[in-house]
Amino acid sequence: MKCYKNKFKGYLEGLAARQPAPGGGSAVCLVFCFGVSLIEKAVNYSIKDKQLRKSLSGLSALKKKVYPYIDEDGFIFKKIMLEKGEKRRELLKKSNRIMRDTKKACQRVFLLAKEVKSGIKKSIISDFEIGLDFVKSAVKGCEANLKANKAFFVKQK
Repeated sequence: MKCYKNKFKGYLEGLAARQPAPGGGSAVCLVFCFGVSLIEKAVNYSIKDKQLRKSLSGLSALKKKVYPYIDEDGFIFKKIMLEKGEKRRELLKKSNRIMRDTKKACQRVFLLAKEVKSGIKKSIISDFEIGLDFVKSAVKGCEANLKANKAFFVKQK
């Protein structure tokens, strides 16, 4: 196994620091990708039929869509903190789009997971379930970010 702790160190330090980015939106997208990756692992270990292979490609596509948001959300939020008025509102709309897209991707993951759960080997089911828990956390994070952005919109008026 490779050593990954040094690759995450900078991100985790940035997340903990008193700075606007990365923040909750970025973390939500990363948690989503962690979850999907664990589900993909369970499917990869369990592939027996075409349905599982099809689901695997669907999972990969969802992760590919959300993955760039890990950085994009941070860039947008940094700009939000610097801007005022209409420019800030436009940036908040972009941030909201990221959270809505991620939440929709979570919903799609749940549908795909339901289709394949019975085909997952018992020896790897814990990774599958942990992955689903990560995706559930991402949904909650999306909702919290959208709520916070809504409050931010109200403050700006």
